[in-house]
Amino acid sequence: MRRMGITEPVGTVTGPGELGRRIAQRRHQLGLSTEEVATRARMAVGYVADLEARPTHPTTDAVVRLAAALETTPDTLLGGDVDQRPAPARPATGPVFDALTRETAMELLATKQVGRLAFHSPDRGPVALPINYRLMDGDIVLRTASDSSLATAAGQDPVGFEVDSTDEATGQGWSVLVTGRVDQVDDPAEQRRLLEHSATPWVGDDRDRVLRLLVGDVSGRRVGARP
Repeated sequence: MRRMGITEPVGTVTGPGELGRRIAQRRHQLGLSTEEVATRARMAVGYVADLEARPTHPTTDAVVRLAAALETTPDTLLGGDVDQRPAPARPATGPVFDALTRETAMELLATKQVGRLAFHSPDRGPVALPINYRLMDGDIVLRTASDSSLATAAGQDPVGFEVDSTDEATGQGWSVLVTGRVDQVDDPAEQRRLLEHSATPWVGDDRDRVLRLLVGDVSGRRVGARP
């Protein structure tokens, strides 16, 4: 999508009604009313209701404010992270699954910052934890605290790491699965470098233990509508 000025209308990014369906879907996920979304976005209630109810082309500023109010990104509201042409929400002929190349899968990993790490916890057994991450130097960099469940993943081989993106409004999406070994970063200089550029954990900046998932096997698939 080309860069647009803050008051330039969004024209061809989404098809009729898709933006409204995404707004409504995200609002219901958060348990918010139309009035609450309007208050958060500093918009008229009727305007938000119209966006959900009929095809429209809001300004870029409106999309940015709505994304913030719905705790998501403008690209997600516009369907830009799905990276395929729009498709019906319930394709009559069924979905199409396409395997991703390793190169494409790694490119998709780099676009996200939240995934799920599956490993064995001594206290809890098999677990899958959602965690912030960043793809750096071809590896997945994680931050945690020394006394966390995630810290026990250090040294485990193999572990699984899954990232996905779905658009329930159009029935499209993709998923990537990585297997590899988790190492703890002990070198002070390398640790400082990775901390400086790593993703900030949801729970705060005080997670100063750095883990690196050395990427081994990579697989993935994309789901779309049958043409």
